[in-house]
Amino acid sequence: MIVQKRTIALASLFATLYAVGTIALSPISYGLAQVRLTDSLIALAFIPNIGIGVVLGVTLGNIVANVFSPYGLPDVVMGTIANLISSYTIYTLGKRGGWKFLILGCVIASVEIAAIIGIGLLYLIYHVAALEIAFSFVLIGELVSILIVGSILTKAIMVIIVRGQR
Repeated sequence: MIVQKRTIALASLFATLYAVGTIALSPISYGLAQVRLTDSLIALAFIPNIGIGVVLGVTLGNIVANVFSPYGLPDVVMGTIANLISSYTIYTLGKRGGWKFLILGCVIASVEIAAIIGIGLLYLIYHVAALEIAFSFVLIGELVSILIVGSILTKAIMVIIVRGQR
């Protein structure tokens, strides 16, 4: 029962951080050339003690954040699926542990989001740009958010957790 309450609390925390952060940074959170900095939270799914709470939180937070998206309901649906898949990918690799798996997870998650949002939403549904451009622009933003910011944030929190256990 304690684990379930903790997971719900973590999911609520990460959903709030994700939704509020995305909306607050809306000029760079939506569109073709986006750097959704809140996607850095997705990398935190790698941390064993909080991973599933992060997966649930960034998924639910995306629903709320994308209600304000200029791309409407398709972005709510596709963005939520993208966050669920990408955060679960990192969560799964987190069970293996190790820096290499964090980096690998962040790269895979970035590609997953670029495929779903860049190709699926921006190219196929809204025809915002050519396929290569839509995919590449979203991928670059996701690599900045998840791989660079997210992996650094994850590693820093993991160091703090380890130090706190001493």
